[in-house]
Amino acid sequence: MGKQFPVLGGTPFLGPPAPEQIELGLSDSRAARFFAWIHYQSVGRLAGILDYVLIVCASILAGAGYHTFILRGDVPNLLPYIAAGNIVAGLYILGVASQGNYSPSTLVSARRQLRSIIFFWSLAFLSLSLFLFLAKSGPDFSRGTIILFGILGLVFLLVSHVGIASSLNVALARATLAGDRAITIGERETVGGLSPTSLLQKAGAREIRRYLLPPQAGPDDAAGLRLIDEAVQFARAHSVDCVLLALQWSDERLRDLICDRLQVLPIRVLLLPDRHLESILARAPQLGREFTIEIQRPPLSQGELASKRVLDMIVGSGLLIALAPLLAAVAILIRLETLGPVIFRQRRRGFNGQEFTIFKFRSMGVLEDGEVIPQARRNDPRVTRVGRVLRATSIDELPQLLNVLSGHMSLVGPRPHAAAHDDGYSKLIAKYAFRQHVKPGLTGWAQVNGFRGETSRLEQMERRVDHDLWYIKNWSFWLDLRILVLTCVEVLRRRNAY
Repeated sequence: MGKQFPVLGGTPFLGPPAPEQIELGLSDSRAARFFAWIHYQSVGRLAGILDYVLIVCASILAGAGYHTFILRGDVPNLLPYIAAGNIVAGLYILGVASQGNYSPSTLVSARRQLRSIIFFWSLAFLSLSLFLFLAKSGPDFSRGTIILFGILGLVFLLVSHVGIASSLNVALARATLAGDRAITIGERETVGGLSPTSLLQKAGAREIRRYLLPPQAGPDDAAGLRLIDEAVQFARAHSVDCVLLALQWSDERLRDLICDRLQVLPIRVLLLPDRHLESILARAPQLGREFTIEIQRPPLSQGELASKRVLDMIVGSGLLIALAPLLAAVAILIRLETLGPVIFRQRRRGFNGQEFTIFKFRSMGVLEDGEVIPQARRNDPRVTRVGRVLRATSIDELPQLLNVLSGHMSLVGPRPHAAAHDDGYSKLIAKYAFRQHVKPGLTGWAQVNGFRGETSRLEQMERRVDHDLWYIKNWSFWLDLRILVLTCVEVLRRRNAY
């Protein structure tokens, strides 16, 4: 019996049958543990690295072996052979990659790789030979060394790619390769034929939950809308990497409805091929098996997220160390004025709507974190004497450097609001939830443009949201640096700080 996939808002259904088992020399547990560390989409990069290592090794072995075993001499200086191997490896890999032959859909077929390997190896090897001839290379690169390098390199590549194809097919059949955590939303007739292997091949994803839309799902179908909303909540709660849509491509109305409700998620949404397109792909193998349409992408790429995180860690840790004496002095002043904790903690919603606890210096005589939290206003009686200075200078926000270093916040981003305020504003402002497509910030584009502090009128919050969304859409590393500099100026101006 197939695996049961639970469906929120509906009844469980039987998933696809277990994939065909292929016998391996290794035990299932050892093979599964090995392949579980490899992401399907990274297979091509790993194959390229292996090719590079094998070509350089072939060059070294050719030089050392020819001089040692054939010429009966000493082991030569290996640096020229390492350099030659690097040149040939670079040319070979560039050629193979230019034709898309490092894609997993190509690597699974040893036969499809054979022609590519022979052609690009010959091209790279002949390029090296021509260079050595024109450069009138010395005795290090004799004809015997070059011929041995050509034979060894080709054998190494052919054997390794046969092994890659065999291992990859086994891993796909057993669905042991790692993939993006995904949920699937679709119609029964489209979803029914999806197996773990096909999802890995089509989208590089591993399904953790599946949602079946009811028949005739549409804008007026309450059950279908509730199912999509439950899928959104599940994606947020379980750190889902992408959403897969298994729909008939001709049903534009349903697709637009689902995509509209999925916009609140800062993750990829991929449209899988339907039955009609599958039949076309079967007759056109050159298109490969990895054929999906990305209809929504995260606002920041992995590289952009990495650069933003590096900035947070370097600047955040530097500020925390430099301001340590100030932070200690503020803590003492707070304890001397009033009883109670120095640090105020409150629930906020961050990236993808996930709750975290924010840290601030306590500037009020109350610790509010409930369903109703009044915003601070001018001459607010809850604010202490020390608190007024802290709030006017924004020193009360400095403990959030700990939130930045822990990864819940960034130095720059939309300011996080109390959970109670998020619930209210999300019902009043249509695109309010889009603020959570990036991590919240210690400062932000809205704050340096005057939208800081109290938002007593809905129009003020709408303007703040507009600035936050502009920042997300136009993010760059240099924009973050600009906002950090402008924040220092804004603190000195003390606009709306009370």
